[in-house]
Amino acid sequence: MVSRASISGWKNYLMNHYRMTRSTVILTVIWAVFLLATANASKIGGNFQLTSHTGDTFKLSDIEGKVGVLFFGFTHCPDVCPNTLLEIQRLLVNLKDQAEQVQVLFISVDPERDTPEKLDSYINYFNRDIIGLTGSSAEIAAVIRQYNGRVSFSGDINSDSYSVEHNSNLFLINKQGGIGSIILPRTPLPVIEQQVRKLIEN
Repeated sequence: MVSRASISGWKNYLMNHYRMTRSTVILTVIWAVFLLATANASKIGGNFQLTSHTGDTFKLSDIEGKVGVLFFGFTHCPDVCPNTLLEIQRLLVNLKDQAEQVQVLFISVDPERDTPEKLDSYINYFNRDIIGLTGSSAEIAAVIRQYNGRVSFSGDINSDSYSVEHNSNLFLINKQGGIGSIILPRTPLPVIEQQVRKLIEN
């Protein structure tokens, strides 16, 4: 006869084994998605020229030698953009002294409303070292295509209350100006930090 203690022991073993397997599966899925997103990274990205929040001409090549964290968004965004910028700020805090080797780029997908002046006040709320970028509709559209992005507008575009849907990936730019990796939304901060540190060291 099998004792109750033995049954309980096997139950605990199986539950612990299941939890370990489940964790392994979750991590495997995260890395599989990450690798899928970065598999074609060499086919996108590249240099571009836009206008910074200070009104100066900016080229991606201007940050050569640093690791770039590039993000598309807009200042009227109600949640995703501010949340992502707060996450980026936490990343910079975690990097400590290495944060000096990282440059964050916030590219507006809403150039009609996001003037350099508007971007200046917006990004300074999060971190004064972020470079906000805007340009003509044609210039922004060209950069969005370079990074395989998608943007759509809804509502009355002749008013100030229309909304914008866009990709919210983070693009990590290596020191040579190429795509180091593509970070999907909701990627855990430790994973992002690991990838950034890897690019800093290379």
